[in-house]
Amino acid sequence: MECNIYKGKRKQDHYLFLPAERTLEDVPETILEMLGTMELVMKLNITKETVLAQSDPAKIINVISEKGFYIQIPPKDIQKNNTGQE
Repeated sequence: MECNIYKGKRKQDHYLFLPAERTLEDVPETILEMLGTMELVMKLNITKETVLAQSDPAKIINVISEKGFYIQIPPKDIQKNNTGQE
């Protein structure tokens, strides 16, 4: 799956994976507001065998297939959300 990967200026280390055939206009406005101004950082062909530093490529592909996009959240932010800490 060909993806464009964007980072937002508002949330450090959060990345938006979007299929190449889609545009930022296809992403819900609430997501774009949360992330801030978007900057394209990379184009990548993701397969289930792709090695990524923080995310499971199979999960990325599945979430994009269901929702149309995937947001990579830093592990430290996931831990905060799971423990109820801010």
